[in-house]
Amino acid sequence: MLTNANIIDGTGSPVLAGMNLRIVGRRIDEIAAGLYEARGDEQEIVDLAGAYLVPGFWNMHTHLTALLPHNHALDDATHGAKVVRAGVNAMEGLRFGFTAVRSVGEEDYIDVTWQRVFDEGFMLGPRVFASGEPVSPTAGHRGATVNGVDGVAAVRKAVRTRIQRGASVIKIHNVEMFADELKAAVLTAHSLGVTVTSHSREPYIGIAVDAGIDSIEHGYGLSESTIRKMALKGTYYVPTIICNLSDRYIREREARLASLGYAEDDQSVRLRTAIAYADERSQTAADVQRDALRKAAKAGVKLMIGSDSMPIGEQGWLEMEQFVLSGVSEMDTLVAATRNPAEFMGVLDDLGTVEEGKLADLVVLESNPLENISNIRTVKMVFKDGINVDLKQPPGTLRFYDYFDSIGAPGTFVSRSETSAGFVRDANPYGN
Repeated sequence: MLTNANIIDGTGSPVLAGMNLRIVGRRIDEIAAGLYEARGDEQEIVDLAGAYLVPGFWNMHTHLTALLPHNHALDDATHGAKVVRAGVNAMEGLRFGFTAVRSVGEEDYIDVTWQRVFDEGFMLGPRVFASGEPVSPTAGHRGATVNGVDGVAAVRKAVRTRIQRGASVIKIHNVEMFADELKAAVLTAHSLGVTVTSHSREPYIGIAVDAGIDSIEHGYGLSESTIRKMALKGTYYVPTIICNLSDRYIREREARLASLGYAEDDQSVRLRTAIAYADERSQTAADVQRDALRKAAKAGVKLMIGSDSMPIGEQGWLEMEQFVLSGVSEMDTLVAATRNPAEFMGVLDDLGTVEEGKLADLVVLESNPLENISNIRTVKMVFKDGINVDLKQPPGTLRFYDYFDSIGAPGTFVSRSETSAGFVRDANPYGN
């Protein structure tokens, strides 16, 4: 029993003050206001003393085995090592409040493995909605020359194979796809009840939306006309805005976090900054993406949180903060991290909001995230399936950031705009 809570339920409704929430088994059994009187059948009563109870967070753009963004330092690692690294990443993310993640591209169906491990209860981790390997044409995204999927028949088989092997979402790269291949991917997945998301840029975003794509990743150069189309058709948008920061925005972000007291962990500061500079954009490109996010929110496009960069927890928090810094309201940011992802994955009846009858995936925050979005960092308790998650680092394991250091990750990054203006990546189909 959780008493004396302020509930932000994830629907966009105002804060519910002075609430009590009863968990029975895996689900929220009762939510009621007023002074709580013990009934005698409670296993435990926890007075939250006015803390804020929110739905569990979702990170909708993850690559569980990744280190630095699209870093290839560990490409030669054994399959077993990659599997373990993915699990550590996921379980650490849970302790940051991310009770669900969507994997959008992972080799050897490692994400499907962890989806099953957590679903079957062998270990406690977030809910994983896995894609397996992305569907991409030969010489497609990032110049891939192996495992290319070409032609309508091959696309249909690739989508069916991934779903047969356990994928709960299909990830495609539609920029280099022909129209018939794109339509085949969408129609095949939908015929099997599975959603499709695409890494895309203009003008191909508009083409994907017309073809019935369910969500857009990154959305480089997203135009106002496509934004209107997405709002009309109900297409979701995962902007991965932290992967589109300029040197100025990175510096401003870090100065802000330091002013709030979130710069005391030197390792976290150093490595989150290194990750940001690994994806640095020119100021022009960063402004284009920030403006697109702001316009999409204003137009009513359904937004979702997705960091792309790993680890899940810290980078997920940074993405939520960057939403607000880009002009999205704190409430809309929380909805993008909770309700919208659950709706997208077709599980809103069970997840995504704090309501009676739903699964008890919850986060308790010491401070109000509607007053300052960085209060998402004040995690006091996390519940997954009604289980109170141990937030202490398990003995004998490293934090994900420790692993960066253990393999010799760079200690300092200098803005590439300061050294070579042409080296800064702008929005393009081969950016992340």
